[in-house]
Amino acid sequence: MILIGFMGCGKTTIAHELGTQLNKEIIDLDAVIPTIAGKTIPEIFDAEGEAAFREYEFQALQTTLKKDVIIATGGGVVTYEKSYNLLKDLTGRPVFFLNAPFEELYSRIQQDENRPLGNQDIDKVQTLYNSRLDKYVSLADSEISTMQTVEKTAAEIIGYMDRVNFKA
Repeated sequence: MILIGFMGCGKTTIAHELGTQLNKEIIDLDAVIPTIAGKTIPEIFDAEGEAAFREYEFQALQTTLKKDVIIATGGGVVTYEKSYNLLKDLTGRPVFFLNAPFEELYSRIQQDENRPLGNQDIDKVQTLYNSRLDKYVSLADSEISTMQTVEKTAAEIIGYMDRVNFKA
């Protein structure tokens, strides 16, 4: 399964919970990208810019999709056409859009130095969120609120998978 959504929606946290409950390996693309690039995410943005970061992210996604794991993507994975198309053309693997009200997401990402695009004023981050929203929705098999406990969010995802006969 693949988890998508804006910064701060809980992709990594929910992936870990799902991994525990389903006894599956999880891979966070934001942890794979520095290995591919040989730099931290802020260093990639500083030295090479967002376009280079998105290409590294695409490479990480492409490699990770070959494995039977739970994938937590980065919030902007949907903004890069090659990554978006890769996710759009997936079959047999559910994509979950984790979401919460924007104000909640913004409060969750403040002071996180590993989020170069999140450490901007609220209007810029809101514009970023709005620009991605339709893409998240168009890729998702289901939208799940993360305004509940981690356990309830994971249970909702597992329940959805059981109802539509997706395997974890």
